[in-house]
Amino acid sequence: MIRTSKKIKKLAFFGDGKTGEDSDCFKLAYETAKIVAKDGYIVVNGGGPGVMLASSLGAKEVSGKVEVVVVKSVSQPKGNYEGQSEENVRLADKIYEEANYMERMNKLAEVADAFLIFKGGTGTIAELGYVWSVAKFEHGNHEPVIMVGKGWRGVMNKLNRFLKLEKIEMDVINFANNGNDVVKIVKKITG
Repeated sequence: MIRTSKKIKKLAFFGDGKTGEDSDCFKLAYETAKIVAKDGYIVVNGGGPGVMLASSLGAKEVSGKVEVVVVKSVSQPKGNYEGQSEENVRLADKIYEEANYMERMNKLAEVADAFLIFKGGTGTIAELGYVWSVAKFEHGNHEPVIMVGKGWRGVMNKLNRFLKLEKIEMDVINFANNGNDVVKIVKKITG
């Protein structure tokens, strides 16, 4: 666990936009958001369903603040894009509208001070790759990447062995089982 000089106030939630309310991943994101919001952190997400909606619902359960970054409705990609959740957008205290998916991802990275990665698909992998590489290059003043949930340590260890990653690349990655772990990690690496 590497310390950062970055002040952390806003936590971005990345994960499966297709996960349903009965899934363990949705429940984990919801509970994590409740815990971090109760501790004063602002929840940031992409305004969609699944993990994004779960994080907004969890934050609002404890009167926390939520910011969402969405693609303008006229510009939303067709096909497999998860779209926006009207409920999620209604819950937001602040809404950022971007012209396209890539600008949305860039804005999420700009707005957030740390990134919580839950199970997801290729969109989540793309978000992880982007914020992970930025964290590596800004090492010491980086925005932490926190893998939330069981299984991530094994996935990252396999990636490390297969890709022969640099130590610095693994140093900016943290592992949390739940929201309490997330809060402890953030306080430890910034305190």
